[in-house]
Amino acid sequence: MKTFIRNLAVAVGLSAFCNTNLLANEPVITVKSKSEYSAPIIVIRSKYDFEKSISLKLKTDPSLDASDILIRTISKFGMVDANGIKIVSGFDIDQSNNIIVAFSGGTSEIIQTSGNPSQLNIVASFRDASGQFVSPPPNSVAVYSMSGEKLCFDYKTVQQAPPNIGITLLLDRSGSMAGNIDAVKSTASNFLNSLPSHALCAVGSFNSDLTYGHKNYQQCNGGGFGFDNIEASGGTDIFKALSSAYSGLSGSYFNGYQKAAIVITDGYTVNDAKVKAELLANKNGILTFVYFIGGNHKDDLEGITDHFISQGGNVKQSLSHYFSAIGLAYKSQKVLSVKPCSGGAHATP
Repeated sequence: MKTFIRNLAVAVGLSAFCNTNLLANEPVITVKSKSEYSAPIIVIRSKYDFEKSISLKLKTDPSLDASDILIRTISKFGMVDANGIKIVSGFDIDQSNNIIVAFSGGTSEIIQTSGNPSQLNIVASFRDASGQFVSPPPNSVAVYSMSGEKLCFDYKTVQQAPPNIGITLLLDRSGSMAGNIDAVKSTASNFLNSLPSHALCAVGSFNSDLTYGHKNYQQCNGGGFGFDNIEASGGTDIFKALSSAYSGLSGSYFNGYQKAAIVITDGYTVNDAKVKAELLANKNGILTFVYFIGGNHKDDLEGITDHFISQGGNVKQSLSHYFSAIGLAYKSQKVLSVKPCSGGAHATP
């Protein structure tokens, strides 16, 4: 006798999403069936499945967020990719540049836009239906103006058209990190080596003070960041470390760069409203990731962090997966050079 599964959803464990904390000690199992006549879809998410929660898209002014009315209006444009496949969801909107990027095989995310209306350069990421970063074929991507005009574009990987990337990695070396500092150093080193060759990095280690392994930003995978000299001792001052990172990345040299500060810590910080307000005022659009080992003190950094993850368990394994997800987010980006359809590589079918 057949047994039909009707609208069944079972979830075990906790899921991680952008700007939420993750205390992941169990995998997540989801069973879904869209109708009683379809076979159930089973999705098993690892407790280290960070990729779905990582985004390189900056938070914008809430006034620039697309309204439900705008999203519904755009979904009725009749957008199609070069194969004629209709796209009604999963698109991303850059209202300040009058642009929409869509992907018929999943979702799109506009990371950065530069140039002028006659020639826009868009850095974008794409995910499949399961939330994994993918490199879609160009004919499954579509670009539209917000007036509904389909635009042409040239499509390149970050290896072919490298965007400018600047990253400050901040490692907690307070006394409480003694049991994890070796794992943090080794995974951090591997992370830098995995980044695109055009990315520039600085590595700082902090307790109550902050020390940089190299005084200048340099090629991330070039080594020389002084990991061997980092030893655990003393207290913790995350605010001082972040203030320094924001100052360095706010220099004129990094104008037009994708900029990020990544903090690995297990320490409490003083939740000083004045200091926090000053730090937030100097953030200057710098994407901020915080990976918190063994606890959850998100409130101390509320409003500053763009992505906060709290993680227990095997630190080396977990952190390795976390760094891998961030590295993949950077390496899987695509660069679209957009212009009116008068000879672009990907025009209206």
